[in-house]
Amino acid sequence: MSKYRERRRGDTQQVLEEFEDWLPRERSVQEGTARVYADRVVGFLAWLPAPVEESLRTLTPATVMEWVNLAAKRGQKPSTLRKQLVMLRSFLRFCHRTGRVGQDLAGVVPNAAGWRLSSIPDPVPEGTVQELLDSLDLQAPKGLRDRAILLLLTGLGLRAGEIAALRLGDIGWRTGTIRIRGKGDRADELPLPDEVGRALEEYVLHGRGGRAGYDEVFLTMFEPVRPVAPNGIGKIVRMACARAGITEFGPHRLRHTFATGMLASGATLQEVQGLLRHAQLRTTAIYTKVDHARLTRLVPEWPAAAGGRWGR
Repeated sequence: MSKYRERRRGDTQQVLEEFEDWLPRERSVQEGTARVYADRVVGFLAWLPAPVEESLRTLTPATVMEWVNLAAKRGQKPSTLRKQLVMLRSFLRFCHRTGRVGQDLAGVVPNAAGWRLSSIPDPVPEGTVQELLDSLDLQAPKGLRDRAILLLLTGLGLRAGEIAALRLGDIGWRTGTIRIRGKGDRADELPLPDEVGRALEEYVLHGRGGRAGYDEVFLTMFEPVRPVAPNGIGKIVRMACARAGITEFGPHRLRHTFATGMLASGATLQEVQGLLRHAQLRTTAIYTKVDHARLTRLVPEWPAAAGGRWGR
């Protein structure tokens, strides 16, 4: 008998036995390996409140990631942690297939090799975004441009490179949508929130003016006029920080702020994954490390699109 089996809690016995039987039948796992898998998820089940079947019925991505964080903090060898996460993935898939968990949470569990506990910067403190916006002179073309850029960062979580690549034809003025050119020549169409759309409209009509020769939306303010580069987006954010008198940070931190804010307001990981255009759900799941208490209840609600009210 292994040390893990000795730690089995009474209310977890049945689910562990079913998992151990399911592995050879559904996953073609050897019986000895199945016992190891079952033994290795004992710690996860022991961590869940009793009765375990009820905890599994209400399991959320945030709860799974909270346990992953705790496991990573124990200072285990990367190989040990990797095995634990592989086994946890199999167990969560089993729970979904047997109806114990409503959604397949296996995709939430990250790969141990790329799991860094401090890899995500904190979202900016509450009120910081408004301070950045308040620092802008909206009577000047530069202020209109910078406001539109800041709102694309905070309202849609775009990357600096995606903002720099934005073309005039990518903005659906009447449909309230925006086409984003992302990594690997990927193009996605996203709903355009009303405030972001209005800011873009103000900049294009009154800030960008009739400057011809470029399809890019965002241009520099001084001669020779040229499209704003991705590093220029970072400079705009840092200059706004300096004007507002706050500690400087880069544009990607505003993307993190957008992601954690969406989760906290009730969006599911799958929905935030779509907005951030992550290829894998586990990349999005890393944002649940920021604030577990606020992310325990995730319900499906998309942010409203503009609806074309401001379009021309």
